[in-house]
Amino acid sequence: MHKYSVRMPVRISDLLAAPELQLLARHGSQAGLEREVRWCAVTELADPRPWLQGGELVLTTGLRQRTAGLQQEFVSRVAERDVAGIGFAIGLTHDAVPKATLAAAAEHQVVVLEVPYEVPFIAVDRFVADRILHAHYQRQHDLLRRHDTLSRALLSGGGLAALIRSLQQLLDAPVGVVDAFGRTLVSAPVGAVWTLADTDPLHSAPIEIGGALVAWLCTRTPRDGIDLLPYAASLVGLELARRQAQLAGRRELLGQVIEDIAATTISATEAHRRLGAHGVDVRRPYAVVLAAAPPGATERLRTLPGGIYPLTDSGVEPVVTAHVGEHLAVLVGQDRDPHEVATVTHRYVAQLGDGVRVGIGAAYEGVNGLRWSYHEAREALTRGAGVNGREPLSLPGLLLSSESLPLVDLGREVLAPLRRCDETTGSALVETLRVYLEEDASVARTAARLFVHRNTVRYRLEQIERLTGRSLDSTPDRVQLWLALQVVALSGRTAEVG
Repeated sequence: MHKYSVRMPVRISDLLAAPELQLLARHGSQAGLEREVRWCAVTELADPRPWLQGGELVLTTGLRQRTAGLQQEFVSRVAERDVAGIGFAIGLTHDAVPKATLAAAAEHQVVVLEVPYEVPFIAVDRFVADRILHAHYQRQHDLLRRHDTLSRALLSGGGLAALIRSLQQLLDAPVGVVDAFGRTLVSAPVGAVWTLADTDPLHSAPIEIGGALVAWLCTRTPRDGIDLLPYAASLVGLELARRQAQLAGRRELLGQVIEDIAATTISATEAHRRLGAHGVDVRRPYAVVLAAAPPGATERLRTLPGGIYPLTDSGVEPVVTAHVGEHLAVLVGQDRDPHEVATVTHRYVAQLGDGVRVGIGAAYEGVNGLRWSYHEAREALTRGAGVNGREPLSLPGLLLSSESLPLVDLGREVLAPLRRCDETTGSALVETLRVYLEEDASVARTAARLFVHRNTVRYRLEQIERLTGRSLDSTPDRVQLWLALQVVALSGRTAEVG
């Protein structure tokens, strides 16, 4: 690859080498003669320090330096500002550079140049300004050429890897992209380690997508061109945004397939076809992992940048993910541990805040197996924040997971008369019904658990039958009341955790 040269700024030695300036070095070490001149400052002040910033070539005729003491003070004062040197004009106030000036320059290690009477200060000033401007123009020209090199590398089809290899060659230093989790997405050379414990200084530029920090572009001890990093970071951001857009589109499409499978609105044949388009072959077992965002962050879950695992150049994740309703679903094949994937998923979604819920379903084969695992994972979500493993799926939980059935509304309607009575009289009818059914319709055990008399239990049971219009001696009525209690309780647990 072509190595771009960078024009160096003007140095004291450059001024001495310019024949038109006719300057002579009256004092200065070899290192001093290589000092960079950032600008020229013409002054006849006894104390010019307030107007000096460092790196200037101070030009003076010594008008106010008539005595040795004043000459020494002037040199001492400009030396405090770390000037590049002093240009002392002769033939005006002084016929030669004063000895006291040279002695003070030797003491403070300041370069002193003799400016002939025939050379005006404006000629020296113009020479420095022209050289600085030319060096700046050359640097900007080289920078634009480097920008073009990086852009062509990204558009060449090689993706992020080609871009980083090109940047590594331009900087002549290792380069890497590290995501927000500290994972290396790509590195040149391959295998370079990016940790703060490394001895070389780390230079980095943030990479954002939609205002969110997603990665860092890192390099170590570049030979030149550190000003390339911001532009390179913007190109990396564009590439990561492209991958993110591809990932988001696939998640939406697969999410619709999973929703249709869960609702049994498509045939097994159609489900196989649509899943296959996303690389999912349910002839092998898959486990479903569902993640729910913290309260108030549901909408942001769909735009969460990055992937659960680092995305490939084509924007593909090592696992298959989808947006299903308000949840992020992960289909875990038999080559991965669902619990490990659930933990990584929890850490990924936790970027949105505390209170993330993750549920795990078991691994099953076939379309029905995928549906069953989905419902298991969905019920596991109701058990609160953190990673929740699979438990045997209950009939109420399975019924409740079907959004097409208004079970919660029906359950609340069945229990509404009892709740109204409890609110007005404090009679605890709902609690009594729950305990009575849990104790297999035993009045004695119900009274013992509630710490009330058996007659009190019997009286409450009579009220329950009268208010609901259902008989507790009837098995169908008992089942209906039990399901009402379960779906309302399950929906309440879901609401409590977001």
